[in-house]
Amino acid sequence: MEELLDSDAQLWRFVLERAVHELNNRVGGILSVSDAHLARRIESRELRQSLELIRDGAKAASDFVGTMADLLAAEETDPEPTRLSDLQTYLRTKLAFFLPRHLEISAIPCAQELVIRVNDKLLLFNLLALLQKELEGQPSASFSLELALKVEASTGWLNYRSANRTGPALTEFCRTLFSRMRPSLVGLEIEETASEFKVGIGFPTAKVTKGR
Repeated sequence: MEELLDSDAQLWRFVLERAVHELNNRVGGILSVSDAHLARRIESRELRQSLELIRDGAKAASDFVGTMADLLAAEETDPEPTRLSDLQTYLRTKLAFFLPRHLEISAIPCAQELVIRVNDKLLLFNLLALLQKELEGQPSASFSLELALKVEASTGWLNYRSANRTGPALTEFCRTLFSRMRPSLVGLEIEETASEFKVGIGFPTAKVTKGR
């Protein structure tokens, strides 16, 4: 039975990889053609607006397909030096693709900047798994999400916070989820109440050579 389940997982991964590859090619073609037309002089205002809508739609589709590619490559990606602020932007942008339209992620910056070492794709995958658990069932109308940054000594922290949630308990799930991060996290701080869930994810500082 386990062999069949593994075979099914491999098949679905193959299908997803092929789908992402084909979609990327097709969307890239639409983007190239629309950009080429928009680079020319166009007398018709309506035609230009139509081409701009096509171009913008193709760009959004390309970004989404790129996110799917990141998720598929998550476990095979090596950790890299990343600025905390860049990590926050990356995660906020990518996670937004999977949120219901009425939900947004607020981002709280940090006055200090720090370069950390992280597999951002695997972190995205793990946060998406956490978000999926949070959104099981129908989230309340006041459900909110927040990604905040904090620097303490030589540790960079990403704080994930959800409020007015109605999903299942997440503490043990979260500990298991983030135990597979490589390199290992410097810290993992979890606080959970009936209506609020907070997880602080501490990353090791990256050694950056001159010129970077």
